[in-house]
Amino acid sequence: MYSSECYVPSHITGFFVPFFSDDCLKTGSTGTGVSLSLGVNTKINVMEGRGSVDIYLNGTKKNSAPVSLNCINLVKKKYLKYFTNKDILIQHESDVPVESGFGASASAALGICFSIKDMIKMSPEECIKIAHETEVNTLGGLGDVVAEVKGGIEIRKSPGVDGEIENIPSNGLKVIAISLGMKKTESVLKNPEKVKIIEKCGAKLLKKLISEPTVERMMECSKKFTYSTGIMPKEILDLIEIVSEINSFNASGIMIGEGVFTFINEEDEKKVLESLIDIKGDFIVSPIALGLL
Repeated sequence: MYSSECYVPSHITGFFVPFFSDDCLKTGSTGTGVSLSLGVNTKINVMEGRGSVDIYLNGTKKNSAPVSLNCINLVKKKYLKYFTNKDILIQHESDVPVESGFGASASAALGICFSIKDMIKMSPEECIKIAHETEVNTLGGLGDVVAEVKGGIEIRKSPGVDGEIENIPSNGLKVIAISLGMKKTESVLKNPEKVKIIEKCGAKLLKKLISEPTVERMMECSKKFTYSTGIMPKEILDLIEIVSEINSFNASGIMIGEGVFTFINEEDEKKVLESLIDIKGDFIVSPIALGLL
């Protein structure tokens, strides 16, 4: 039996511009975001059997897990000889909310590929391509895979798996995120009117951020994007204002989820957390992740 596991950081997008191509590897997004040390652990067992695939998330068997199933099927299609008469067991343990804008589906796809790569002699570059193709095919996300591989606070200057990415210095900051619920990325990406607004707004803000690549400018642009695109409900906008008022950095909406994020320094951490103690939701406080490779 083959058994291996891999822990992959999660990722929050501040703002983005989607880009679609007939080539999955060129499809992606520009924009900005941050990778969190907290993410998803994926364990894979491959054993003699009849070709079954079982997928678990946090100990519960999933009857519908399109990203993980799509990913392992892509791997099997490309490396068929290794999977003849084999059963596959995939177990994800997530330290961040799923379907809530934390890029957990990208973490899961990367986790599958990097866990199984040694069995089938797959290169890290091929792992990243398959994970990115999985995300694009399922509309789980467009820029999370490459961002999680790069790590840190990133500016995605060009889309796709080979797109240009630069980091913004993080200077020991942590990320605080509050998730109030789930939202499927495809619910936005399949809406042509919303995509048109996002493209126009995101493109302007990307130029602004590239001209001044700082954490302060990133959060200013992300907050502007949240308000200008009208993606977030009033409950989220109210929470953004509460967090922005008590913290040294602006807060912004999590793209695409029902939540808020910001950066905190050591001096503000206790004050900010105590001020939010009555807010209901999933709280994440995480160091910023290094790159996956």
